Amino acid sequence: MTATEAVVWARASRAAQMVVELTPVQTPAWPLTLRPGPTVGPADDFTGKVVVAGLMPDTRYLYWVRFRAGDEEVVSLAGEFRTLPLETAARPLTLVWWGDLGGQGYCRDPERGYRAFRAMERIGADLAIANGDSIYADSACPPTTTLPDHPRNAVSADPETAIHQLIDAVDPRWATEAEVLAAYRGKWKYNAEDEAYRGFRARTPHVYQWDDHEVINDWSPAEERIGALRNSKDLRPMSALVGPARKAFFEHTPIRPDPQGRIYRSLSLGRLAELIVLDLRSYRDDNLVPDGAGKRLVIRLATDDRRLVEGKAKTILGAVQKEWLLRALRQAQARGVLWKIISTSAPLSVPTGSYDAYSPEGPLTPLVSLRDGWTAGRRLNTDTVGNQDSPLGNESELREILRALKAERITNVVWLTTDVHHARLLRYEPDHELTGFVFHEFISGPVSAYSAPPAPLSTTFRPIELFARGRSGDPARPSFLNFGVLRIAEDGSLGVEIRDVEGAVPNDPLGRPGALTITPTRP
Repeated sequence: MTATEAVVWARASRAAQMVVELTPVQTPAWPLTLRPGPTVGPADDFTGKVVVAGLMPDTRYLYWVRFRAGDEEVVSLAGEFRTLPLETAARPLTLVWWGDLGGQGYCRDPERGYRAFRAMERIGADLAIANGDSIYADSACPPTTTLPDHPRNAVSADPETAIHQLIDAVDPRWATEAEVLAAYRGKWKYNAEDEAYRGFRARTPHVYQWDDHEVINDWSPAEERIGALRNSKDLRPMSALVGPARKAFFEHTPIRPDPQGRIYRSLSLGRLAELIVLDLRSYRDDNLVPDGAGKRLVIRLATDDRRLVEGKAKTILGAVQKEWLLRALRQAQARGVLWKIISTSAPLSVPTGSYDAYSPEGPLTPLVSLRDGWTAGRRLNTDTVGNQDSPLGNESELREILRALKAERITNVVWLTTDVHHARLLRYEPDHELTGFVFHEFISGPVSAYSAPPAPLSTTFRPIELFARGRSGDPARPSFLNFGVLRIAEDGSLGVEIRDVEGAVPNDPLGRPGALTITPTRP
């Protein structure tokens, strides 16, 4: 979505011509405006997109998608969107962000479906950010589970999708590229069968980014063997999954077509906000690489592989994207944009990463937990404090970005994320060369996945916890399913809310409400 364009996405059941019909809500026109689209077919899993241009800014539209095949045609239910304001306009904005959908057996409930999307739709947001893990390609959705709070999952009525809900898309039994692609498509189609999710997408414009589970847990592009970190015999290179996964991602989301296949992008939301969406997967260094030149790690993996890994000036963004990020922030500040909202699919101070590296000799004794996000944090996931001299993570790149923001006096920076399966509101007051540069990070999720206790924070950038809630220590207790809401008022104040699956703002175990309001720094 922009002020004058919208990408309309749809999927048919067989080959057909796609046509978009639309009209402004307040000044309906007849006949409807028609925008011809592609002929969808099996090459793109019968999905199509139409970039509708020439729209009026800050205007609500109704739209329909018509598919024509010979003498037959079908018309969708009405969808709805509101174009964004012009760069020079300042109007209140409401965003929602969500992630972690259908993981660890928490798939579509047979009676209630993904009910959090009904609560999201009631918010009436201008824009929704799908922050990552919109599918769990490396998980299954069995009809029955051992989860006390989610004993059953809906079974797809489509036989092919039903097969793929039961088998991981990363399973090496999918031997050909076509089979792997079909498996990834099946994961997207299973989630899209949910009525609440499909309706929310039709009536709330979405910005999608990806994280690891759109491909496989904790993946890096240069992994030579999928099984090396994951203690499996899978000898395929990571590229065997990334190509099909990326194609399915572009097919099944309304992401704007891009000649370079780029996922990172920015959107102007008027004078009050700029949304900057990052891609933390496509250009990153391997998670095994120590963070910093001169560092060295001698390790053994669970598969008994021994590695000597030399450190470097490590990146999670890649040089091109990092410069683009700084340029986008610089330009937003120069235009007088008040809030700079950065959507990152990994948190800044919650250590993430599911795999361990081991001592090079003797028993398999964990030496260090591999870090998948920005922060190094605990040396091992079993440590109980935030910093244990971990050599991994990407904190040096984050420090470089924060130093540049402080030096260029870029103010009112907010980071949004999901990924860690608990909700948290954080204020940062870093010290040393970053003293005086205050920013915030807001974490939501999962929307439907296993919920985890809040992990110890890395203290590198001095986060101050304002709210934290996940699953309590008892694994039999229900997952804390949730999403985030961001509201920017006409006076420029920014409000954030964590909402539970029914749409209520909860307190955390310390009695702190999952909501706060921030007053912006003015020039």
